[in-house]
Amino acid sequence: MAGKGRGVGAFTFNIEALGIGRGSMPEARVGPSPLYPNTDFKPVPLKVGEDEDYMLALKQEMRGAMQRLPHNIKAQSGRADVEKYTERYLKHSQMDDETWTPDWNLFPKELMPRTKKPRRKVTKNKKSGKGSSKEAADVLSKLDELEKKDDGNAEKSDDEPEKKTKNEEEEEIEEEEYEEEDLEEVNEEPI
Repeated sequence: MAGKGRGVGAFTFNIEALGIGRGSMPEARVGPSPLYPNTDFKPVPLKVGEDEDYMLALKQEMRGAMQRLPHNIKAQSGRADVEKYTERYLKHSQMDDETWTPDWNLFPKELMPRTKKPRRKVTKNKKSGKGSSKEAADVLSKLDELEKKDDGNAEKSDDEPEKKTKNEEEEEIEEEEYEEEDLEEVNEEPI
């Protein structure tokens, strides 16, 4: 049979057989347990200086700017019937902050948007068909002078090709290559 209900209930087995005496049992807890355990070592104090202050301010500014960007979805708050005085200025500041230009030296290069360089269109120079009367007169006078000079060199005929120097030949080759490149660029452009 068990005890008759008065006093402390007796153990049903011998505690001394386990090696525990009456005084070695832990005491009963009187209050709540501590929220955090005691720390043997205190944390290292934060670094103090201009560089750390600047980085902290920069991080806070970036965090605030990211939260104000349009891609950040905010929870819909209850719509008030009366517009607050400060909300008017917040809306204006949000509109101004939409043109945020980050310092790309602080971000990886992969995040920087690439801008395509616009290709310049190749246009051939069109010569005007009609010139001014002064220009026409100048050209005619130059042609007359050249004819007079050519009269002295009557040995050459129009059918004989002129001998070209190496520089002139190289210039012609470069012009042909340049024209081929222009044609390739024009063909590559999407329509």
